[in-house]
Amino acid sequence: MKRQFLYMAAVAIALASCNGKKASIDLMLEGAADRDVVLSVLNINKVEVADTLKTNASGKASAKFELPYQSPNFYYLSYNGIQLASLLLSPGDHVKVEVDTNGRNLKVKGSKESELLQQINREIDKSQKSFDSLSVQMIACSEIGDVESVQRIRYELGKLYVAQKQAAVKHLVTHPYSFTNIRNLYRQFNENFPMFAELTDGVYFKQLADSLKVEYPQSPYVKALEKEASASFNEMELSYRMKETPQALFPELSITDTKSEVRNLTSLAGRPFILLFWEPSNNEQKMFNAELENIYNQFKGRGLEIYSVCITTDKAYWHSIVNRFPWINVCDGDGSASSSLRLYNVTKLPCLYLFNKKGEITAKDVFDKNGLAKAVSAICVE
Repeated sequence: MKRQFLYMAAVAIALASCNGKKASIDLMLEGAADRDVVLSVLNINKVEVADTLKTNASGKASAKFELPYQSPNFYYLSYNGIQLASLLLSPGDHVKVEVDTNGRNLKVKGSKESELLQQINREIDKSQKSFDSLSVQMIACSEIGDVESVQRIRYELGKLYVAQKQAAVKHLVTHPYSFTNIRNLYRQFNENFPMFAELTDGVYFKQLADSLKVEYPQSPYVKALEKEASASFNEMELSYRMKETPQALFPELSITDTKSEVRNLTSLAGRPFILLFWEPSNNEQKMFNAELENIYNQFKGRGLEIYSVCITTDKAYWHSIVNRFPWINVCDGDGSASSSLRLYNVTKLPCLYLFNKKGEITAKDVFDKNGLAKAVSAICVE
């Protein structure tokens, strides 16, 4: 009897371990008999196709699959390029989804995190429509010179932003252990307007990371949140160092150029300049140097200088690339171990800072040619 009990216990443990990362979906897609529905999964920073569900004559389909992580995972159902549902599935979830082919009349049951995610998505969709509508109105008013209306609409946009951010923070406080907070923290009103972009917002990323880490210490989402928080805090430290620097508003860099002469970044104090960190192994970054040359030639007569820091250990290769460029090109040969990266909180390459004559950072990572030209023009005031 004892042996039988131990055997049954062993079987139960084995089955639990096999299904420990599995989840399943039962889909009812109205008006779509014998159709393919794509199931995609978010792999931290990119969406990948995980499976294809085939509906039957009644529009029903089922799938059972293994989750990539032993924590909640973001999944998406789509049909004919239309996203039908966003799901946040945990190990053991058996979620039921009802929706039509246009993604309307969505009903989700069987997954608490997914149900909570639907609430957030509905609020985001509603506020995003308001944001887009106000933005269109503001552009129209600006084109006809209606300054008063532009100011009024800008105020309404500000109110909307504040309200949405407050709602996101409230959700973080009331649901501290929910992965749905990730949806809010990485939300963007548009490509250039993330909701949590202030340096002090790093505290929210850290708060969520610390909460989720208790139960999911190995989750890649937790690691990504910690990295985001660290970047914000490092940026704050850089800002503090710049304010505390006695002679110049920016930390010193003293690196040798192509002629083995030491070039000090502080020698550019009092003039507008670009501080660029890049690596020559990336073709796009090498091409950006060519675009940068056009901007340099356009504004050098108005005082613009460029201090270009190449991150590589192959100084000979670097020298062959930059020898044609007329600005300050430096390289310490330390590659990713370069102290300049830590000093300026460079976490990815390329990285670009734009400084005005007062030594203040006015822009960062503007790699669009037209956008950079506009930003440079603003600091090159006669």
